[in-house]
Amino acid sequence: MRAIVGIRITAKSSARPSFSMWPPRAWLSAGASANWRLAKTPTLRTRAETPASPHLLTVRDAINRYWEGHIQTLSVGYQATFAMFVATWHRRAPKTASRRGHNICKPYTDFGSMFADRPFSSIKPLDIEHFQRQFSSPYSHNDGLRHVSALFNWAIRMQLVDMRNPCSPIRARKVMRRRRDYSTEQIRQIAAHIFYPVFEAEPDTANFEGLAKRDMALAKGRVVTANDQMQELCNFMGILFLTMARPSDLAKAEFRHFDLEKLVWRKHNTKGIKLSRSLYEHAYRSVPIHPRVAGMVQAQRLRWPDSKLLFPSHTDATQPRDNFRKGLERFKSLSGVPDYFQLYDLKRIAISLMLTAQGVSHEAVSHYVDHKGNLATTMIYDLHLVDPLRPVTEKLGTLLGI
Repeated sequence: MRAIVGIRITAKSSARPSFSMWPPRAWLSAGASANWRLAKTPTLRTRAETPASPHLLTVRDAINRYWEGHIQTLSVGYQATFAMFVATWHRRAPKTASRRGHNICKPYTDFGSMFADRPFSSIKPLDIEHFQRQFSSPYSHNDGLRHVSALFNWAIRMQLVDMRNPCSPIRARKVMRRRRDYSTEQIRQIAAHIFYPVFEAEPDTANFEGLAKRDMALAKGRVVTANDQMQELCNFMGILFLTMARPSDLAKAEFRHFDLEKLVWRKHNTKGIKLSRSLYEHAYRSVPIHPRVAGMVQAQRLRWPDSKLLFPSHTDATQPRDNFRKGLERFKSLSGVPDYFQLYDLKRIAISLMLTAQGVSHEAVSHYVDHKGNLATTMIYDLHLVDPLRPVTEKLGTLLGI
């Protein structure tokens, strides 16, 4: 404890200002510390505990705080996209070191590297415009703007800076997407290929000898592998079709999540649960399943008896399967399947069929597809099928007498 010693200035109208020691030396020597305000010895705080001044907060510091406080709680895919556009130093190192991709030059510089040492509060809309000018693709332009805008929104909410979001004047580019239209006949053919798959006949190797038999055995092995991939893909697509689920939800599904006696699927870690803004959420959301789905789950159990995942990776049964690329290429070559077909279209087709006067309430469909009754979100998936609308024009022609 130390007393604060200073100088007192006394001003008089007729004389020059006089200077004196304050408090008097006699008082200090007498130990009259009780009559004076005592100052505590300042405690030293670490750099992590000391709040940084807004003027000293650089762009790199703000990005690191945003990464530690928010981005790390999000999915791995979102983290990778954020690192690509905003902070390359947070990009995950590959599992196996190789030269793959080293000869590819990225056509743009990430936001953090471009303004790393600039004060965070000094970033202006002109700087954001300079960063966005690098992107020629509207998809990359909008993704980069979205991540940078989220960074500034977080910093403003956390009161790290007192400023307007410099991304606000920058408008996202309009993206003209190609519609993936499906006719009723195409949907019927796709469903037939999924639920009643036709496999390639296996060649007979009994009538061959020598090198010819070896070549035929290799061809038979390729056919068996292709048929096995197609069967598993059809099981995957069949469950997607009948449950209107997202491919990501099914990829992480486990056998214990299915009650085959009660025909119930307890969906864990769904996108709806992760994006929900409710203060509390259940661990899973239960939906009824079709008996055909139960049969496909049992077939997958016989295929993978030692795995907990419904569709595990063929190289590591503890990890979910990442893609069905080869099987999907063969499926697109079938008759009636368009080239633009995607796995996610099965969810959209199923929702569109349920929204076209099938006797099921739209609210029930919205709850089933994990939208919690939000019809505005459910209607986004509507493909606006043309064939169910034909009675409208036929009725109009009848009323007009033609």
